[in-house]
Amino acid sequence: MEKLLLSAKDLGRKDQGKARLSGFNLDLHQGETVGLLGVNGAGKSTTLALLSGALAPSEGGVTVLGVDLHHHPQAKKHIGLLPETPPLYANLSIDENLDFAARLRGMSASQASRARAAVKKRLGLDTLGKRLCGQLSKGMAQRAAIAQALIHSPKVLILDEPTAGLDPAQAQELRELIRGLSGECGILLASHILADMEQLCQRVIVLNDGRQVAEQAMNNHRMVRIRLKTPPQNPAQLIGIASIRKAEDQGNGWYQLELDDAGEALAEQITAAGWGLLALIPSQYNLQSLLAQTLSATGERP
Repeated sequence: MEKLLLSAKDLGRKDQGKARLSGFNLDLHQGETVGLLGVNGAGKSTTLALLSGALAPSEGGVTVLGVDLHHHPQAKKHIGLLPETPPLYANLSIDENLDFAARLRGMSASQASRARAAVKKRLGLDTLGKRLCGQLSKGMAQRAAIAQALIHSPKVLILDEPTAGLDPAQAQELRELIRGLSGECGILLASHILADMEQLCQRVIVLNDGRQVAEQAMNNHRMVRIRLKTPPQNPAQLIGIASIRKAEDQGNGWYQLELDDAGEALAEQITAAGWGLLALIPSQYNLQSLLAQTLSATGERP
């Protein structure tokens, strides 16, 4: 296991007697990208504000590299934050915004200059330093805002809805950029966009009404759903058929399967076993269903 960078234990926040977040737990390790998934109002932004030190918790706590974030604010130096609204001064250039962010982080003028040049190269902003931020496209503004968050080489990068409002091409470019950053820090990503979770995260935490209601590992194994005419008495009987490594009985003859590989012989082997294959549906990660299930109790819709 890689180095533990950030840890939250029983984290909660109340405002005017109302719980905005309660009982939140998280461990974020070096090289890991963890997603917070939920509809608008689920508590994602509150959670990120608490984890970044922008809000103080009503209960529980956060440690960054083993240091209590709220009792020792200097621990914030290890965190880079991209809020939902990019914190850019529209009448300043990219260079001026980056210099300002660097000086706020305590860098000297020479340190700021070197850090600015490095982060611009990294994010493809080399030729845009003199461009006013108010004249940037949404995609380039997001890049500039991420550059601000990275100017001090943080160990933890926190991103709030980084692809919201981008067109599909811009969103995919930004996902590729974020993926390239994951090897050198831990990334916490909040989004209601399933593509962000599926493409970027090793695991996803689902929030609903300020509560941590589910967690889904995002691995490289293929997921499919099948329906059998004559199901086996025990789902364990499916293990060993073709490349099935895990089988979950979902009722009415439906099963969700986790496969070790593409499972080319799956249909043939299930048919040969005499169970009668009625349906086979790819269901990679199935986050849409997971999100819908967590909202069903409150009558909300994803």
